[in-house]
Amino acid sequence: MKAVALYLSAALVTGLHNFYWLMAVVNGAPINVANCVGLPGSAMLLAAALLVQSRPRTAAKLALVGSLLLWVFYAPLIIVSLSMPWSTRFQFRDFMSFRDYVPIVGTLLGPILLVACTVNSALFLRRHRVSGAAMQQ
Repeated sequence: MKAVALYLSAALVTGLHNFYWLMAVVNGAPINVANCVGLPGSAMLLAAALLVQSRPRTAAKLALVGSLLLWVFYAPLIIVSLSMPWSTRFQFRDFMSFRDYVPIVGTLLGPILLVACTVNSALFLRRHRVSGAAMQQ
């Protein structure tokens, strides 16, 4: 049950955050490839949340691939936010003044949930490793 909640919350937060930044294309912004790679990663996390009860190993594999796709978007976001803290602070203040909470929640909670999903799925796969000899029998 813990994995379902983790995968579902990570999928919703990261998916909404990615979709929010992709909506800038409507106003004429160029398409960001990192967002286009991250959105299917959120969909994979959502599918993993649906599969975790019936097929936990498949769900863990799907969640690991989805979280790796999401790292394409969130790794540069973390690096830029940490390297320019004043810009990030002013950007958060602008979002707060316009009552635009999606980028704030996505920037703060997205990486935390993504780390938790990556670690959870990697540890699950490591604990439940199936050897090649056992699969052939």
